[in-house]
Amino acid sequence: MKMRKINSFTKYVVVLLIGVILGSSITYMVGKYGNNIDCGNSPNNADSVYHGIDISNHQGEISWDKVALDKNIQFVYIKATEGATFQDKRYDENVKGAQGIGLPIGSYHYLRNTSSIREQFNNFQSIAKRDLQDLIPMVDVEENVAKDSILLFCNLLKECYGKSPIIYGTNKSYNMYCAPDFNDYYLMIGRYGDNPPVIKGEGHYNIWQYSEKGKIDGIPKLVDLDRFHPDFKLSNLKLK
Repeated sequence: MKMRKINSFTKYVVVLLIGVILGSSITYMVGKYGNNIDCGNSPNNADSVYHGIDISNHQGEISWDKVALDKNIQFVYIKATEGATFQDKRYDENVKGAQGIGLPIGSYHYLRNTSSIREQFNNFQSIAKRDLQDLIPMVDVEENVAKDSILLFCNLLKECYGKSPIIYGTNKSYNMYCAPDFNDYYLMIGRYGDNPPVIKGEGHYNIWQYSEKGKIDGIPKLVDLDRFHPDFKLSNLKLK
């Protein structure tokens, strides 16, 4: 009986010491790293580098003075148009807001397979004025659009804006509808998670849209987060 009491007391002391050590370790980590500890709820942690965002009216009314405090953001791509008639209702205010805090902007068009390419181009260039653009335009290809139609749209953009556009697609849509014919263009590829995009044929992505759940102060809804490939930089996107 006496030996059992000693063992029970010893076990109690050991458990208590372990608890104290673990508690001290957690307190140290919180004190040292604060909000940089990854709790699995937000992609915007210290291990998730991002260089830009892309937005549309879906993000709601943005407080750009608060966005300005996020020093990770180097560029903003803003939705301008879709198809032959749709124009994003917040395009103008987003352009003015982003440029007002010194962020370079580019505009993008969602390419549809239900209307003519020239009508879609006319829709885009009617509001995405060349003089207001800091970055090359972007073509969003997520539908089964014929490759010659994609090429025509890209050529029209080059004639109007002076440089070839960047092409956006998800990892799946780009490989289905564009690769490898457009691998020489700059590419923004959406693939959410830890694994970077992989395209068919030679070449690689230039910008990886790695999350659709970014939390940026000043933007009321979740936003896409984009990061550069190691051999790519902002100057590659400059229009002027």
